[in-house]
Amino acid sequence: MDNNYQLSRIHNYVAGLMSQEDMHALEREAINDPFLQDAIDGYKLQKGVETAPLSLLQKRLAARIEQRDLERNRRFFGWQRLAIGLVAAVMFVVVCSLLVFRHLHQKPTIATQPESITIITPALRVQVVPEEKSDARPLKGWDRFSQKLDESLSSYASAISLDIQFDIVKGHAEHISISGTNDAQFVEKIKETIRQELRWEGKYAQFRLHIAEE
Repeated sequence: MDNNYQLSRIHNYVAGLMSQEDMHALEREAINDPFLQDAIDGYKLQKGVETAPLSLLQKRLAARIEQRDLERNRRFFGWQRLAIGLVAAVMFVVVCSLLVFRHLHQKPTIATQPESITIITPALRVQVVPEEKSDARPLKGWDRFSQKLDESLSSYASAISLDIQFDIVKGHAEHISISGTNDAQFVEKIKETIRQELRWEGKYAQFRLHIAEE
């Protein structure tokens, strides 16, 4: 605000040198501005309009305007800090509430293991041990021969050891002899597996067959 300009307006207003429109405008400002009204009232109480009274009034008006600006800034920054504090407090409460609700609505997890039924089926393990007198071997190897015996005898659950011998004629097993069991069906199953191994090397085969539960 230009203080000299304001004092000039107040002087013209008190001296009746303003137009009606300007007077009404100044009066409306004085209604909303108590400091301006005080300045007008103080000016009216002056006996003259000398330079000294005008300087004194100017100083008083400038001091009041400065004080008013300070109070206005103080109120503004005070409300600004308060608003920021309120917003931070509201955000803190909202975040805490969300965390609490999430914790309350979270169902506890109970580690459960599905029930399972394990069926154990006896598995036969076949091991072929050639004797020293034997010079024969299956063309596909003893491991492959043992595997085929294991597959064909998988339905037999009893552990047993058998002595097996046979001649080899033109690569085929002949005169197969099996001792160690009286189960004819079991014996026939072994013989059938031996015959299915079409080709053999050597002349005479003799080995011990161990069948055990795995």
